[in-house]
Amino acid sequence: MKKTLISLSVAAAVASVSIQANAQDLAKPVGQGVVKAAEYTMLGLGGLTGLSVLSNLSGSAPGKPIQGPGPTPTPTPTPTPSCTGDDDLVDGVCIGTTITVTVSGTGTVAVPVTFTYSPSV
Repeated sequence: MKKTLISLSVAAAVASVSIQANAQDLAKPVGQGVVKAAEYTMLGLGGLTGLSVLSNLSGSAPGKPIQGPGPTPTPTPTPTPSCTGDDDLVDGVCIGTTITVTVSGTGTVAVPVTFTYSPSV
């Protein structure tokens, strides 16, 4: 908006030179107290220039403050996974072992059986 007002005032100044030259050529003596077209043009140009200066004076508003990255959020603690009893936790999987007793025709055999399951959180 400010640049537009300044541009308009410059354009009006250039145009007023031409208007004033034509007005002086065409002007005939008139009574006192009568305002001529060139004087109206210069009055308008002065007012427009004054408004553009006033508009630019309000450009001293404080700028937006520079903000840093802000506070670092507190990380949420990750719960520790756990296995049942004394089972081992290996690569995120619980490994358990039980002994299964198998009875056959010749006797009994104890067979260790290994199993895996997801840890509880």
